[in-house]
Amino acid sequence: MEHFLEPSGAVKHSFIEDCHQLGQLIYWHKQGNYSIQVRQLNQLRWLLINETLQSVIEKRRPARLLFPHLQYLAKLWQDLEEPKKILELGLGGGAIRNYLQHTYPDSQLTSVDKNPDIIHCYKRYFGGDHANNLHCFDAQQVLEQNNEYDWIILDLFSEVDAPLFLYKHQFYTKLRAAMAKDGLLFINFLSNHPSQLKQLEHLLITEFGKRPSIVKIPDYVNHIVMIKK
Repeated sequence: MEHFLEPSGAVKHSFIEDCHQLGQLIYWHKQGNYSIQVRQLNQLRWLLINETLQSVIEKRRPARLLFPHLQYLAKLWQDLEEPKKILELGLGGGAIRNYLQHTYPDSQLTSVDKNPDIIHCYKRYFGGDHANNLHCFDAQQVLEQNNEYDWIILDLFSEVDAPLFLYKHQFYTKLRAAMAKDGLLFINFLSNHPSQLKQLEHLLITEFGKRPSIVKIPDYVNHIVMIKK
C-alpha cells in the first residue's frame, strides 16, 4: 500500500489517475449515464462516481484522511474550539464523517446526501456502522429545518462541475441562517476556472458581508473556503 502514498500519508497523483482500473471491483451500480463503483486493493478501498474518485479510506483505519485537501481541513479544525453540532452536506465515501466521529465523539454530527446508493455504499463498505443522523435529503431541504450548527461542511462535488444551486444567492442565505452565532462554513470547492471561484467569493461577500478565506491545495483543483458568520 505504501507505494500509493506520499510521505504525508496522502494518496499519490498516480493512484488518483489510475484508480478506476486498479484493484478489485466489489460494487457497481449504473443508472442511465450515472455509475457508482467501489474498488479495493490491499488495505485501500475507494468510491468512484462516473470514474471520478470521490473518497478513499484505509480499511483498518477508516478515520484516517488520505486526500491532501482533507488533511488541510483537519489542520484547520485542530486549532478551533470543539463544535457541539456539525452538519455535513455531501457524504461520498464518508471519509470526513469517519474522521469527525473519531476526533469529536461528543459532537452531534448530521450527514446528508440525496443519493440513496451513496448512503448504501457508505454503510456497507466505508465504516458506516455508526449510521445515526445520516439522512437521504436534498441539501437545501435540511437547511430549512430551523436547526443551527457550529460547523457546516459543504462537499457536494461529484465531478468538477458544481451543482447549479451552489451559484445561487438563495442557497447561501439558507446556509447562513442555519449557522449558529460565530458558526463556521467550510467549502471544498473544485474549480478549473478562476471565474467560478470569483463567483463563489462574490456570493459569500454579499451574504456574509466579509471576504472568505480561500486556500488552493497545491497541484489539485480543490480550494478550501472558510467563512465565519
